Formats: sequence, structure tokens, C-alpha cells
Amino acid sequence: MKTILFVALLCVGTAPAHERIAPTPVVITGADEVRAGKVLAAKFVKANGLGPTPQITRIDKYLQSVGDRVAAHAQRQLPYRFRFDPDPNFKSAVALPGGQIFVGGGILAYTDTEDQLAAVLGHEIEHVALGQCRDRLIQEMTKKHLSAGDFEKLDLDPFMPSYGQDGEFAADREGVKLAMEAGYSARAAARLLQTFVILGRQMPNTPPETTSNLEARMAQIQPLVDSQKPEPAERPLALPQ
Repeated sequence: MKTILFVALLCVGTAPAHERIAPTPVVITGADEVRAGKVLAAKFVKANGLGPTPQITRIDKYLQSVGDRVAAHAQRQLPYRFRFDPDPNFKSAVALPGGQIFVGGGILAYTDTEDQLAAVLGHEIEHVALGQCRDRLIQEMTKKHLSAGDFEKLDLDPFMPSYGQDGEFAADREGVKLAMEAGYSARAAARLLQTFVILGRQMPNTPPETTSNLEARMAQIQPLVDSQKPEPAERPLALPQ
């Protein structure tokens, strides 16, 4: 696993460049990452007003059952936790360090089989399993000079943005592989991406590069679709009411 560390030059007065000192990157354990993720997840819950309603509890349980099936094949075994955010404008999902994953009501509205849900969860699991969330945690801790006892001082916002083209493509590819290993259809993931391509084309202000990026993401998982023989029948989405 390749670790990307945030290294900034600390300028003191007018010291020459060779005397400037870069902060020492933070070193964290797996247990540290899990604790940080729990702190950030609590902040996400508070920021989005996610109370434990009966419906949210039922959907959380379903997401956890599908997520557990997919996460069983992940290269990093962590206490993955899957939770539902009913906001219809949240048309995605987000992974936080340590395996804390939230799925938006908006993306579930476009998901028509459990296989598509498995691909979404696999993608987010891979942000964690590939070390992308951990690297961002280290970046933030190093930037703010935080230790493993300072997780409450972390802000949630830096963990919301994309991981860039390389990171997202890797999460797509490896996430579909996880779903396949759990017995789900790879074609379902391609269909979900196709749905977002169609939606993008229908929205007048969608930048052309957004659509082309989605098409490239579809193209890179097509070999996985072609390799899955026999192709499993997709399972019905069983979201509780």
C-alpha cells in the first residue's frame, strides 16, 4: 500500500530554503484510525441531524448486512459500519477513516437491485481498504499538528471531497471486484454508472468532462463484466420501508 503524506515547508522568518523544516508526518495505528473514524462519524451524524428513527434503523441493518457480505473480501479487515442518510439530495456515499460509511438517500433512489447497492458499498469500502481515507487522515493530522489524542479537533469537511481521478477509478475497479467475490453482478455496477451518464446528459449545466469521466469509469470495469461467467442473476433490492 502506497502512503501519500502531506509535507509542508515551515518557514521561520527569512531562513534560507535549506534551513526550513518540514513537519514530521504523523504515525497512526489501525486502532487510531478506527477511533478517528468514530469521532468523525459522530460529527457527520450531528451535522446532518441523523436521529435513530425506526426507518433509519431498519435501513441501517439492511445496509450492514449487504456491506458485511462485501467487506468480508476486503484486503483490510476493519469494523466496517454502514449507515443511511435519508437526504434525497445526497446522491452519493462517503467513506470515513476506519470503515465508517454513510449512504445517501439520493443514490439509493437510483439503485434498483442489491447488486448495484453492493457496488456502491464496495466502492466506499475500497476508499478505506486502499488506504485513501487513512492517507487523508494523516495529511490533516500533520497539517494541524495533531496527535492521536486530538481526534476531536479534526474537521469533517476535508473528508468529503473526491479522491481524484486515480483514487475514484481504483475504488470503482476494486470495489466491483469485491462485489463480484461476494456473488454480485459486475454488470449492475456498469448499469448504475450508465444511469448517471444519462442523468448528466439530461441536465443542461453538466460539464462535458463529468460525462466523459463517467464513461471512462464504465469502460474500465467492462473487462470485469465480460470476465464474469456465468453472470449471476441480480438480486432484488430489499430496502425496508
